[in-house]
Amino acid sequence: MAAKKTIVVVGATGNQGSSVAHTFLTRPNWNVRCVTRNPSSAAAQDLASLGASVVQADLSDIDSLRTAFDGAHAIFVNTDFWGPYRADGKRTLGDSDAAFNMEVDHGKNAAIVAAALPSLERFIYSALGPMKKHSKGKYPHSYHWDSKATIVEYIESEQSNLAKKTSYIYIGAFNTNPLFMPNINPETGRHQFTNPLKKEQIMPMIDPVESTGPFVQALIETEEPGVRLLAYDSLLTMGEISNLWSKVSGKPADYVEVTVEYMNQQFGIPLEVLDAVGYLPEYGYMGGVEGSIEPDQLKVKPQTASFEDWLKKQDWESILKSGEKLIGSVKE
Repeated sequence: MAAKKTIVVVGATGNQGSSVAHTFLTRPNWNVRCVTRNPSSAAAQDLASLGASVVQADLSDIDSLRTAFDGAHAIFVNTDFWGPYRADGKRTLGDSDAAFNMEVDHGKNAAIVAAALPSLERFIYSALGPMKKHSKGKYPHSYHWDSKATIVEYIESEQSNLAKKTSYIYIGAFNTNPLFMPNINPETGRHQFTNPLKKEQIMPMIDPVESTGPFVQALIETEEPGVRLLAYDSLLTMGEISNLWSKVSGKPADYVEVTVEYMNQQFGIPLEVLDAVGYLPEYGYMGGVEGSIEPDQLKVKPQTASFEDWLKKQDWESILKSGEKLIGSVKE
């Protein structure tokens, strides 16, 4: 019997990392090492109870990463922008700058340590496109996209040996994104999707908790390095998203197109989030990412649940409340 390989999952208690950890815990030929800043957390302990080894490390501490990455054959990294961005409860341009710089430093640290591993066969980074660069500065506020694009550029230009072992997963729009949820119109009492995207706008939708792992497994086990995968469960127009919500919930919903300015002023959603609304129709979700592929182009396409099937499993009262809470956490 061949010796087991080891996959290290950075951010293992988050949506994407947890999905990767759970997927590889079902694979008999893999050991799973989960990296977290807090090994005593409930999420970390749950992973340990399933058979994962859980180690403490911090992306700001290179020495801790050397220990955590030692002997790894595969590494999955998802760096975090939103944690630092929300840290002090204030929303200023400085916060975006600070969160950007911290995330980029974290990504570079992971790449530096991974590049020195003789055992490493595959490095997977969860990326997003270069919004500011590709739009020539037209959409400059989406730091959480550009930070990840900057890390990709660093790996490709400064860590050439690691780049030869690297694939990138570009996660589609989360099914739970508040922009894809209705609210109640107080005047009509009806559910209403209030959105600056046109009904015809196509969105790649994904449940990151269930689907990230299977896509990462495909990138590691059946694909050669160098893949840039747009990962999604369903490709839908905004109108189809609204119609499916009504179909599954049994509640009629209206779709009302508004301006970015309205969303910013009425709901307090910052341009950090809303720049994407202008960028996507103009440049596409993968604008600025050359040579990307979609799930149907994988050698072995994972079987993941469609957006409609995901909807059928949801407790909509809690989903809508969590959406309101998420909007509140990024308000200006």
